[in-house]
Amino acid sequence: MSSGTFSKPSVRSALALFVPLLLIYCLSYFQRTGIPGTIFTQLQTDAGLDAVQISIISSSYIWVYALSQIFIGLLVDKYGGVRVVLVGGVLLVVGSVLFPLAKTPAVMYFGRVLTGLGAGTIFLSTLKVLDLWFDRKHYATALGIIYFSAYSGGIFATTPFAWLCKHFAWRNILLIIALATFVAYVCVALFAARHKLPPPAKAPLSLRPLLKLVKNRNTWKVSFASNVVFANYFVLQTIFGMKFLQDFCGLSATAASLVILAMTVTSTICASCLGLVCRLFDNRRRPPLILTATLNLLVILFLMAAIALHFPPWCFATGYVLCAFSSCFNGNGVMMIQELNSRDMAALAPAFTNMVAYLLVTALTIPLGVCLEAFPHYIGPSGGEVYAPAAYMTVFGIMAGLAALSLVVAWMLPETHGKYLEEK
Repeated sequence: MSSGTFSKPSVRSALALFVPLLLIYCLSYFQRTGIPGTIFTQLQTDAGLDAVQISIISSSYIWVYALSQIFIGLLVDKYGGVRVVLVGGVLLVVGSVLFPLAKTPAVMYFGRVLTGLGAGTIFLSTLKVLDLWFDRKHYATALGIIYFSAYSGGIFATTPFAWLCKHFAWRNILLIIALATFVAYVCVALFAARHKLPPPAKAPLSLRPLLKLVKNRNTWKVSFASNVVFANYFVLQTIFGMKFLQDFCGLSATAASLVILAMTVTSTICASCLGLVCRLFDNRRRPPLILTATLNLLVILFLMAAIALHFPPWCFATGYVLCAFSSCFNGNGVMMIQELNSRDMAALAPAFTNMVAYLLVTALTIPLGVCLEAFPHYIGPSGGEVYAPAAYMTVFGIMAGLAALSLVVAWMLPETHGKYLEEK
């Protein structure tokens, strides 16, 4: 889609597209957040999976999500957000149905691959749609709305999902989520059938913009500096954070899910305030990046000290919430990578940093699962494996090292002041 060839639709028409897109993104983020973290124990007891296999369930989603971002970004720029969602939405729905119906790990992996590929189309397509109606002045506010919808799905994936899994079969709950995704997809399809979409861009698909993007050293710097914070938060929230609270702190599944819920609520509230944060910093991108990287490092070091000194559970809960706060302005990195490149890569640049974000998550996920299994562990009363404090200390140590490196890189970035550097 291009704002130069597509006039702004009426408010009603805009909402008819924007609201179901937000709902699909919300539900796709639920898939990303709730699986496998919230049902970690159920996957062990019901499906008979170990920590490495559960890590593969997570990484199979994230790998395909991450690696598809560049290609999807090129497709979105070429064909427009609505057309790409019409294809990606089918994959998302099919994968969302296949995973809970699967009886073997291999089919579970395949379901997550389809879900990740379909989910990978939603964020970039929604950004492209927003580009039709929001100029740069309001872009941060619009981006905050998108993140709010995503993190709302993350909220549902914590305590509400854990509570439902306690009273109902987790497979049935996921099938209902798949049905809701299908309904939202139908709404987008009906919009596409009733409205004339802008024609695809005349320029052929080309890798030249990508080559230009990757040759820019600042592209790599901002992608690493902003996304290590996100990766640390993500693996804590969705992979082993809830399990750690149960194993080390002795919290029940409900109490642990409440801590994860508090993390997600914190991220949701702060993400929705992205526009306000940008105004407070006078549209400077570098100070918030340095601030969040510093806080992320301090929080992880605090959690390591809490393990060594056997702090009470409320200290870990506080650390979790502060970790969420340190990651909640990830949208700042999205805007910064756009501004460090040219305007004609406004969709491709976020695609690249989104790819790096989940590659970092994947790079952490399997090694962390291996770390947990490498130390002595035993079967707990619930039937799930209980991992050693030394295993968790090793995991947090890896995260702390990455956080320290991201802080160093953040100091090396130039300031954009909310404008494209090429246009200054």
